[in-house]
Amino acid sequence: MKLWRRVSGAIKDKLSLITATDEKFTAAVIKATSHNDVSMDIENVQFIYRYIQSNPSSFKPIIRAVSLRVEHTRNWTVALKCLMLLHGLFFSGIMTVDSIGRLPFDLSGFGRRKSRFSRTGRFNIFVRAYFMFLDERSILYYNKNMIRLEIIVKMQRIVDSLMRIKPIGETPLVIEAMEYVISEVVLINGHICRGFAGFLSDVQSNMLEISSAEADLAMNIVAKSLSQREKLFKYFEFCRGFGVTNAQETSNILRITESQMIVLDKLLHIAPELDWKAAKVTPVTAADMVDLVTSEERSNTPSDFLTF
Repeated sequence: MKLWRRVSGAIKDKLSLITATDEKFTAAVIKATSHNDVSMDIENVQFIYRYIQSNPSSFKPIIRAVSLRVEHTRNWTVALKCLMLLHGLFFSGIMTVDSIGRLPFDLSGFGRRKSRFSRTGRFNIFVRAYFMFLDERSILYYNKNMIRLEIIVKMQRIVDSLMRIKPIGETPLVIEAMEYVISEVVLINGHICRGFAGFLSDVQSNMLEISSAEADLAMNIVAKSLSQREKLFKYFEFCRGFGVTNAQETSNILRITESQMIVLDKLLHIAPELDWKAAKVTPVTAADMVDLVTSEERSNTPSDFLTF
């Protein structure tokens, strides 16, 4: 039966290639998101990313090609690979990816008609969870007119979404996807902590004023960070049990420090005195959404895709 599924999948991929348009990237998208459930076709994935970088006008056609691939499949392998292909765009440093906004397809109901106890039920749940995270992440990067604390709150929600994506057995493609997820958790959590530190630094140096409402929001961020950190340790431990290699090192999980909490406590006492000024925090633009990442830190990260 398993052999038949592989043969059937290979035939479907061949037919898709035959009916594909002449563009090289269309064939590359089909090959990169094949029915083979062992792993991503890295060669074609990298070709797509390089093609976009050298031909920026190809970005939208490629996104359309991926969307069509998603819309025409009921196979969890193809759907997951399409999500991983788009997720990789965020890691690639291609700035136009921020223009996507809400994903141009909907996998929130993928495979719901099938029982969760069916052969593919667990994988369908995995695909839906992955989609919900990636859609939420793409929307955040598109909506740039937010103050820094609002961005941090939304980032914390994204970390919650990431922790809902859980490995299933030791299926190679799922483990590969989980390594994407763990990398994302580490990066987002790091930006939350550095962003909060930058916020406190700006307040202390009188670069911006803070109201009591904003101070309360900052306190909620701290409380959420503390509880989320404990969940992250358990999540990493759970993932390690399934062989997710980059979940081995928990020292990468940054935290809001005790000294920062002391600074915030002082702000909570002085913030009511600033309310009468009706002080407003300047919205953060795409270029500085996270002063959160210094130029030195950015140069040491895999890509500049997180420039909050």
